[in-house]
Amino acid sequence: MIVKNRKFDIRAWVTVTDWNPLTIWYFKKPYVRLPAHDYNPMDLSNNYSHLANNSIAKYADENTTQFHIEGNMMFIEELQEHLLNLHCYDVYEEVIEEKIKSLVINTLESVQDTFEYKKGCFELYGFDIMIDEEFNVWLIEVNSSPAMDYSTHITEKLVK
Repeated sequence: MIVKNRKFDIRAWVTVTDWNPLTIWYFKKPYVRLPAHDYNPMDLSNNYSHLANNSIAKYADENTTQFHIEGNMMFIEELQEHLLNLHCYDVYEEVIEEKIKSLVINTLESVQDTFEYKKGCFELYGFDIMIDEEFNVWLIEVNSSPAMDYSTHITEKLVK
């Protein structure tokens, strides 16, 4: 799926406070990460148009983009509004969000038996998720202890 001429992924934060029984806390406000350059399917070598990771995008030349997107991130509400304008209903809240939650649960259940839980401990995870044109969700990766710095005005607001 393309937004503002860019591919994107969603970073969802999840906290696990127990592995047995599996206890998951889903942060209701994920955010959208965009590559620094506009998407060009003919140029597969341009990492700046294919990778949405902020640690890569921050080095890109901004002069090669059609839309300047501050920090290469958007609040989830901006994606919701974009999808609402395209599809005339809140496809994020009515379809995508539940699929993301199911993906999170299934992913954590698949590794649940490999973790040894210590009482009073928890772990924060960052799930990076892509969405296709049929609103299917696809797991890119899961980061344990994801960066929580104020790299953009969006992460500053959400981390606080």
